[in-house]
Amino acid sequence: MADDTDEHRRAPDSANDSSPVGWPLVERRGGDRALQDAVERRDAEPVLAKAPLRNAIPTLGSAAIWPFRLAAVAGAVVRAEDGFDWHQSRFVATAIVMAFYTSYVCWHPLPYRAERSSRVRIVFEQVLNTAAVMLTGQWGSPFVLFFVPTGMVAGFAAGGMMSAQLAAASVAVVTAQFVPSAGARTAVQDGALWAGLLGMVAFTSGLAHRAAHDAARQQQVALDRVSKLAEANSLLFALQRVAQSLPASLDLEDVLNSTVGRLRTMVRHDALAVYLLDDDTDLALPVRTHGVEMVEPYPLTGLPRGLRLAAESSKTVRLDDLTETDGISTGAHSGLYASLRARGALIGFIALESNSAENFGQQQAEIVHGLTEPFGIAIDNARLFLRIRTLAADEERSRIARELHDHVGSSLALIGFEVDRAIHVAADGGEVQPVLSELRQQVSLVVKDVRNTLLDLRTEVTESRDLTATATQFLQYVQQRSGIETACELHLDERVPLMVERELWQIVKEAILNAERHSQATHLTVSGRCADEHLLIRVIDDGVGLHATKARPDSYGMTGMRERAHRLEATLTVRSVASGGTEVSIELPLGGVQL
Repeated sequence: MADDTDEHRRAPDSANDSSPVGWPLVERRGGDRALQDAVERRDAEPVLAKAPLRNAIPTLGSAAIWPFRLAAVAGAVVRAEDGFDWHQSRFVATAIVMAFYTSYVCWHPLPYRAERSSRVRIVFEQVLNTAAVMLTGQWGSPFVLFFVPTGMVAGFAAGGMMSAQLAAASVAVVTAQFVPSAGARTAVQDGALWAGLLGMVAFTSGLAHRAAHDAARQQQVALDRVSKLAEANSLLFALQRVAQSLPASLDLEDVLNSTVGRLRTMVRHDALAVYLLDDDTDLALPVRTHGVEMVEPYPLTGLPRGLRLAAESSKTVRLDDLTETDGISTGAHSGLYASLRARGALIGFIALESNSAENFGQQQAEIVHGLTEPFGIAIDNARLFLRIRTLAADEERSRIARELHDHVGSSLALIGFEVDRAIHVAADGGEVQPVLSELRQQVSLVVKDVRNTLLDLRTEVTESRDLTATATQFLQYVQQRSGIETACELHLDERVPLMVERELWQIVKEAILNAERHSQATHLTVSGRCADEHLLIRVIDDGVGLHATKARPDSYGMTGMRERAHRLEATLTVRSVASGGTEVSIELPLGGVQL
C-alpha cells in the first residue's frame, strides 16, 4: 500500500484476486478508469518491466549452444572413422537419427525455462542419446559425446541438479549394459570417467544457470525501478500541470468551482461532493455536489463511514465495499474520501463515489491525495480573505460614517436650527425671506461637503494610476476647494506592489486632509523619493503646528495612519516644523516589501 492512501476493502477471494496497490501507479491503466487529463510522457508501456521474470532469461540460441552440438557430431565422426562400415545398418540408422535431431535442435533451440514442456524435451533428448550409445557400443560408442551438450542444456534450463540426475541415470544404464562385454572393472572405470566428466558439465552449467537467473532478476528489478520512476514522473508532471492551474483567485466561489472542475476531469466518478466545516455549528456543509441525490449537512459526530475515516487519517481513504449507509449517495459501491486541511486543522472533505465496485485504483487515490493539500490551502485562503474583506468592509463603513458625521452631521444640525428659526419667525408674522436665504446657503454648503467627502472616498490608487498621479490630482482638488497652494514633488523610480501603494496613499491622503481641515496653512507640499532601499514620503504644511491643534477624542485619523504604517512595517513620524507647520513622514523599507 502506498504511503498516502488508506485502503479498506474486502479480502480477495483467492491469491490471484488481489490487485496491487503500490507502484507502478498506472499498472492498471486503460478502459474506463484511464486518467483523462494526465500527461503521458512515454510512447508506450515498458513491456519488459511487466513481463514475467522468465521472459528475461535468454534462449539457447542467444547462449550459442549449437557449437557444442556440432562439436559432438564432429567428435562422433572422428571416433567412428576407423571402424565405420555401411553394412552396419544399426549404426547407420542411429547416425541418421542423431544427425537429423541435432540439425533440428540447432535450428529450433530449447528455451531456458524450467517448464514441463522444456523438461520433457530434455529428458527425451537424454533418452535418445542413451539409446544411441547402448545400440552402438556402450562407452565405446562415438555418440557418447552427445551427453555433453544435453547436460549443458539441462543445467541451463533447470539447474545443475537436473543435469546431474540425468547424467547419473544414463551412466548407470550404460555401465550396466557394458559389464557383460567388457568386464566389471573396465565398465566401472569407463563409467566413473564419464560420470566425472558429466558431473563437471552439470556443475558448470548449474553455476551458469544461477548466474543467468540472478542477472535476469537484477535486470527485472532495474526495469521495474525504471518503470516506477517513469510512472511517478508521469503522475508528478500531471500534478505539476494541475498545480500551475490552481486557482490564484481569493474568491471562494472561484476556488470551489476550480476544485470540482479539476476532480471531474482527472478522476472518473458517478458522484462528487465537497464539504466545508462550519466552526459555529460543527457541521460539514455541502458546498459543491455532483450526482448526489440527497444533499444534506452532516454533524461531525454522525459522518458517513468514508468521511469519518478520512477525518481520522491524513491519507486518502479508498473503500471498495460500500453499503447504503457508508457513502454520501445511494447506490454507491466504491469511493475515495480525503480530508481538506490547512494550518494543521481540518476544514472540509472531498468525496468521490462510483456505482461500480472497486472502480477506483491506486492511481486515482494518488491523484486525489496530491490535490487535497493545495486545494485545502486555496480554500482556506479564500475563506480567510472573505473574513478579512468583511472586516475591512465593516471598517470602511465605520470610517465613512465618521467622515459623514464629522463633516455633514454638524451642517445638518445647523440646517435643523435654521428651519426651526424660520418656523418661529413665520409664526410671529416676521419676514421669512432672510431666514430662507441663509437656509439655502447652509444647504449648498452641506451639498458641497458631501461632494467633497465622496470625492475623497473615491480617489484611489489603481493599476493604471500610480501614487504620484493620484496625489497630484487630489492636491489640485484640495487647492480648488480650500485655496491652499499645493505642490506634488514625488519622484519615485518604480511602483511598489498595488496593495502596498494603496495603503501608502491612505496615509498620505489622511495627512493632506488633516492639514486642510486643521492646520490653517497657506502652502502644502507632498514630496517623496527612493534612496538606499527605502521609500520616504513627506507631507509638509506651513500652518499653526501640532500644539495649536487639538484632536477630538473620537477622531481616529491618526490612529488609522499608525495602524496602516504598522501593517506595512513602515515608520510614521509626525512632528512640528521649527519655522511653523507640521511634517508627516512615512519611511518604508523596500526590501521584500509585501502586504
